[in-house]
Amino acid sequence: MMQRSIWGLVYALVVAFLCLGFSWTPALLFLLLAGVAYEFTQLPNLSPKLRSAGILYAFASALATGWLWGVGGGQSIFAVFVLIWLSDSMAYVGGRLWGRRPMAPVLSPKKTWEGLAVGLICTFGVGHVLLHSVLHTSMALSLLLPATVAAAAPVGDLVGSYFKRVSGVKDSGVFLPGHGGFLDRLDSYLLSSVVLVLILIAVQTF
Repeated sequence: MMQRSIWGLVYALVVAFLCLGFSWTPALLFLLLAGVAYEFTQLPNLSPKLRSAGILYAFASALATGWLWGVGGGQSIFAVFVLIWLSDSMAYVGGRLWGRRPMAPVLSPKKTWEGLAVGLICTFGVGHVLLHSVLHTSMALSLLLPATVAAAAPVGDLVGSYFKRVSGVKDSGVFLPGHGGFLDRLDSYLLSSVVLVLILIAVQTF
């Protein structure tokens, strides 16, 4: 447990550096997404169509990441990661305290509807306060960003679980000790980044 926590902190610090370190460091995020694409080529038992879909999924997230970087800088990408971590943490706490009804017993037996509700509420509420009151983003963006991530992150997690379930593996790789592979760490980000960019383009928030 201690080793997992330490490596989790290391991962968070690395992501923070990549997003905020220098003007060029967000480009290194593409290496992480390339790692996801590579893992899709290595996962066993995937049909050619499903394998291709996974690779395109990672590529779509890379395009979305590039768009976010170009429009809002590394700070916008880091905000997405922070909201995802908040969503995961609060859903875990909510599930442990009040979880009764499994949300996806086949794909992810430990996830519950109660945990999902807590994650949604906390991510939207805390995210809105941080973005609007602390970072002084626009009202529209401070509502849209946490709402989108709160909804998309849990689904992205289940999408990643689906690929692993079909492959018959617990972890997609060994990127971080105790944390699995690139897909395991970025499953929520893949969908969140794509959905967020599509919505932002659609409503022309920026």
